[in-house]
Amino acid sequence: MRGVDPSELVEAEIYPQIWDSPASLEWARDVFTPLTEFFRGASSAGHAILIWLD
Repeated sequence: MRGVDPSELVEAEIYPQIWDSPASLEWARDVFTPLTEFFRGASSAGHAILIWLD
């Protein structure tokens, strides 16, 4: 099994093509802050989180 070349991910449009933009940090913050709060809340309540990637 071989690794994935980053250019293959770009070609497959796996990730948003914004990382060269000054707005990319703000985009990531807007997406990941609520997710972080969700995980923190589950952890504080003693709950587990199952992530299924298919």
